[in-house]
Amino acid sequence: MSFFHEKDLVVTDFLDRVNRVPVPVDLLVDALAMHAEMPVADRGDYRARACRTLDLLDRKGLCRTADDLHILAMLIDLRLSAVARLEVKNYVLKGWSMPAGEVGVSSLHLDVIRAAAEEPLIEDGDGQACFNPDSFLQRLLAIATPAGRA
Repeated sequence: MSFFHEKDLVVTDFLDRVNRVPVPVDLLVDALAMHAEMPVADRGDYRARACRTLDLLDRKGLCRTADDLHILAMLIDLRLSAVARLEVKNYVLKGWSMPAGEVGVSSLHLDVIRAAAEEPLIEDGDGQACFNPDSFLQRLLAIATPAGRA
């Protein structure tokens, strides 16, 4: 078995395990609010985000062990990073997000967060966890509740 094939199996196994662990929608909402409050320079720094997320989870008392705490923090970051990639690289979130004051901060419709909590993560061509844009949009449309009258 080649190195590259072994690597692919490891990533696939990792994402399969990640996709089996639920991340509550309200926790993703809290993490997004925490990110928006961070200094701009820290938002792109994984360590800064991780420290803030670990602190958030610790304050909420959601995890029994340090391992559980670290795993949940990583899952939150993977899902929110995948949403950010959708927003930057695709038109999937057009109409579902809008600028929220300062540069680099968006306001996302709650249905986007619900879809991000449910949609399976896959690996993109760069080896990053992401959402399949077409599948994400279908999930988002299935979740969305019509509002208003025609």
